[in-house]
Amino acid sequence: MRGDGVEGRRRATVGRLVAVVVAAGLIAVGCSEPEPEAGPSTTQLPSVADSVEPTEGDGTTVISRFAGEQWFLGGVPTPKAADPALPPLLVGFTNVDSGPVGALPELHEAADAAVAFMNAELGGAGGRPIELVPCILSNPLSADESQACGRRFVDAGVVAVLGGIGLSNGPMIDVLEQNQVPYVGGIPLNQPEMTSPISFQFSGGSPGAFTAFAQDAVAAKGARRVAVLFAEYPAIQDAAVNYGAAVARDLGAEVIEVPFPMVSQDYSAAAQKAAESDPDAIFVGAADLACAPIMQALADLNSGAQLYMVGACADQRQIAKVGADRVLGTRFNVEGRIDQSDGLADTELYTLAMDRYAPETSPRSAATVVFRSAMNLWAVLDRLGPDATSGGILEAFRTSVDVPSFDGHPYTCDGSLIPALPSMCAPQEVIAELTGPDQFREASDGWIDVPAVLAAAGVAQQPPG
Repeated sequence: MRGDGVEGRRRATVGRLVAVVVAAGLIAVGCSEPEPEAGPSTTQLPSVADSVEPTEGDGTTVISRFAGEQWFLGGVPTPKAADPALPPLLVGFTNVDSGPVGALPELHEAADAAVAFMNAELGGAGGRPIELVPCILSNPLSADESQACGRRFVDAGVVAVLGGIGLSNGPMIDVLEQNQVPYVGGIPLNQPEMTSPISFQFSGGSPGAFTAFAQDAVAAKGARRVAVLFAEYPAIQDAAVNYGAAVARDLGAEVIEVPFPMVSQDYSAAAQKAAESDPDAIFVGAADLACAPIMQALADLNSGAQLYMVGACADQRQIAKVGADRVLGTRFNVEGRIDQSDGLADTELYTLAMDRYAPETSPRSAATVVFRSAMNLWAVLDRLGPDATSGGILEAFRTSVDVPSFDGHPYTCDGSLIPALPSMCAPQEVIAELTGPDQFREASDGWIDVPAVLAAAGVAQQPPG
């Protein structure tokens, strides 16, 4: 066993921030709605510069560097390649790769990297290569494109669909549900993603983020007055008002709600209204291109309130636009531990796998959420073997209780964690605080148990009607 394993993983973890909860702050909708395009992303992100490089291994595989160590499934396996002579097992993938807003190409790049890693080093699915069938949305708000992706996946015969991000994934999920094809992971923004019996999500989405903000600000830090800013998009508004604001009020805080237009280029009025309420904490429900302008507007006001932003805004590029010194102390929700003590190889393995199979994609991004989901799906496929079916995958996830997750909180997909959001399998959150240009500390006391917080507040306890 390598002597530097645990310490190396700790350095790798602190060196990146797992940004996994993403909400759209600006949406630009085109005039036409063409048929979805299938194909890889071409967006190139900065290369990884601080990956920990273990010295052991066979020199050609990532997994061999962890011989004798433990990961989420127990002992790290010996590397083996899938058999190219066998027919591939098809897995769908949907995402928004490009566009002025709502686009996260790193999710596609992470999906490609995960599949390459599985085929080259994990034996594929019971020896069969896994082949990704992408359906990329050009218009994130198009129901027609979403539905067309669902039909494409069913016609292709995929055994499951790996989620990326999409603001109108409901019609696609309707098609998948009608054909009993599981939808696994991604960044859940819509009710169908959080409630469908064929959907299994390994992040807390916006409801988890706002619940964690309320717990940290009011219960842990004693905030008495909270301002909640949110984009006027149904899923974001629901999370901000019915989760964040509702929990904060239940914990005894006075709350002011400040909506702002979905399409906006000036956030100063919303920031001013929030600051005028003299809050102890400000929760912000927007991301993507809205991150830097909102942080800038709030920094200009110098209100002294504790600022909470979703994890996507922890991106180094967004922080640099404002200046890290102006937003030090800002807190973000993440869905991976920063202070690691479990001794597992998952985090370092993820960093090195991305470095090898997607060298132009920074692991300091939402790439983590898709890689995690892909690995959790692979674990099920590996258990089911080469004859894995959609029905077998559905059964495996629906009966899962406290199952180890790759680089994340153990998951339970039986619908019991948040009754109103039965598809949320691992909604637990960690709060991270910015301490330097690319440095974060774990501000919460480990995982925030979002389901327990919601249950105590009496929020989201009724199953969807």
